[in-house]
Parts: sequence; C-alpha cells; structure tokens
Amino acid sequence: MEEQLYTTTKVARIFGVTPRTIQMWADSGMIKVTKTLGGHRRITAQEVDRLARELGKGRRDEPANVANDASPTSARADDDLVRVMIVDDDKDLLKLYQMQIESWQTPKTEVFLAHDGYDALLQIGSKKPDIIITDLRMPRMDGAHMINVIQQNPDMDHCQIVVVTGLNKDEIHQDYDLPENVIVEEKPIPFARIQRLVNEHVSTHT
Repeated sequence: MEEQLYTTTKVARIFGVTPRTIQMWADSGMIKVTKTLGGHRRITAQEVDRLARELGKGRRDEPANVANDASPTSARADDDLVRVMIVDDDKDLLKLYQMQIESWQTPKTEVFLAHDGYDALLQIGSKKPDIIITDLRMPRMDGAHMINVIQQNPDMDHCQIVVVTGLNKDEIHQDYDLPENVIVEEKPIPFARIQRLVNEHVSTHT
C-alpha cells in the first residue's frame, strides 16, 4: 500500500502554523520533503508523525484552531502583548530569564522557552515572538544557524534578535557569522537592557 503524502499547506494546518514555517523547517532539515515528478513538495505521513512526536503531541488531521494558520497580523489579536522567546540549553538560566521577565509590571509579556535552535524553530511558526534572546553555543543547532534560518522567513521581519553570550567579540567573529541587525550583549544577563528593548518595541508598535 502506497504511503499517504501531504501537501505543505495540509501539514501547516495540522501543526497550526503557516506554510512558510513548513518551508523554513524543510530548508533547515527539520522535516524531510520529497518532490513529485511535477516538482510539487510532499511530506509523508511517517514524517508528519515523527515531527508530531518531536513536538510532544499526537498527530491531528485537522487543526484545533484554523486561525493559527492565518497571516501573522491576524494571529496577533493582542497588540499590547510582547512575546519574548528565550533560547538556551541551560535549564536554570531559562527559568531565571522567565522569572525575571514575568516579574515586570509593564509591559505585558508572554515568555516562551526553547532548549536550542532546533527547538526554537519548531515553536516560532506558531508563537511568532517579537523578541528572541538566544545563546550561541547550543547542541543540535547553534544560535547563529537558527538566526540565519529565521531571517530568511519574511514572516519574522518584525522580530528583534538579541544574542547574550559569554564569548568575546573575537571569538564570535571567528566562530559565527551574525547578521548586522542582531544585537549582541555579553553575560552576565543584561536584564535592564532587555527590558529597555521590550519597552522600545511597545513604543514603536503602538
């Protein structure tokens, strides 16, 4: 029996993300895509099931909320909410970020945590963060690779990326190729600077 194949649009609906996100996952090697003789992209049911397990949820043939597959503008109902994603392989550090940012009285923030670049890319399509704060050295996919994949996605043009690292400028320049619009900060974590960036985002989008 021939295995069932899904279109990228269908898979986007299954996971509640945009087709552009599926393309981003495919370009970064996170999901395997085959092509028909006519050049159309298709994804096997087995690959969909594998990614569903990776995401920690069972496969569903229809999205729970089709609105999640809408454009980034329509998906953002609360314009006053700033979505911040933290990407770091240190679990204690993630919790520190989360507690600190969620303790701010203003602006209103929602924090998402990712353990490496791979984990972040799986979440970004549905979370659509406004600000991403990331380390560079992480397993599976480092911060620089993740950043380059994100910046190829026009749906993420609104997102400000901040690298917080213990590396010095020479080490960063030698080992990583970062886009010019990425803000680089040295550890210890500059929480005051991050809060200013969040406030700046609010002031420029209201």
